[in-house]
Amino acid sequence: MMPENDAIATIVEALLEQTRAIRDLKIQVESLKQMMFEHRPAFVPTFDEQLKKVAESGKLEQLDGLIARLEQAVRELRAG
Repeated sequence: MMPENDAIATIVEALLEQTRAIRDLKIQVESLKQMMFEHRPAFVPTFDEQLKKVAESGKLEQLDGLIARLEQAVRELRAG
């Protein structure tokens, strides 16, 4: 079992990585949405379909791994 400070540091590191990744993704997604909604109104009905495809594509594996690390650290903190 990790010492408490190590577990907290693990959580903070994962949160920092996630926050940076989420920021980058948010910029990209918001930019794409703005571009597509302004220039291609036909995009609107298929947006949910594309979200599902991207979610299932494996492109989020790194983020999912970070989430798993956070969940493990939280379990260790709660157990310890």
